[in-house]
Amino acid sequence: STVMPYFALNAAGSAARLQPLDRSKEMLEVRDRPVLEYLVERMRAAAADEIRVVTRPEKKDVAEHAERLGATVVLGRPEHVSASLVAGLVGLDGDDVVLFGFPDTVWEPVDGFAPLRALVEAGEDLALGLFEGADLERIDVVVLDEGGRVSAIDVKPVRPRSSWIWGCGTARASLLSGTARDAEPGVYFDRLARQRTIAAIKLSNM
Repeated sequence: STVMPYFALNAAGSAARLQPLDRSKEMLEVRDRPVLEYLVERMRAAAADEIRVVTRPEKKDVAEHAERLGATVVLGRPEHVSASLVAGLVGLDGDDVVLFGFPDTVWEPVDGFAPLRALVEAGEDLALGLFEGADLERIDVVVLDEGGRVSAIDVKPVRPRSSWIWGCGTARASLLSGTARDAEPGVYFDRLARQRTIAAIKLSNM
């Protein structure tokens, strides 16, 4: 069947650590633009057929801005990151290619999704975009083997085994639906890495 690139991004967090804010964190401006726009721009650079923004009903500023950008808004109150990702998959065929990322981050290059998408279309199960990170105890640390493929993902490790983190990725919808069993996608991705190695591309600093 024809592969259709669809894109889901998670804007459903409550940003409790950042309160009080006068707007949703995805609407905070970086270089005079809401940070949400950067991920949308990067998805468009990969020829998105549809961009889906998963967000909470109370985040009216995010929903309204996403609609102005031409995105499809998926409203819900997902309990965790994985639930947000799965909410963006509703209605997709299992073969559809999904690019996913977080709309409260800015990274380069603008066309970073393109090589990830190419890997999945060439047969990889999952391709992750890697960045050198800081505060590694709070995020997913990616461990690479000698060939540069993912051998493990350590979720919020006490002793990080590398300085690489994943910040975006690509997979088919059927594979991503498996994240539903875990609160953090990284836990599911770690199991996949141990069953069959996951592809990765080092992009740049976030």
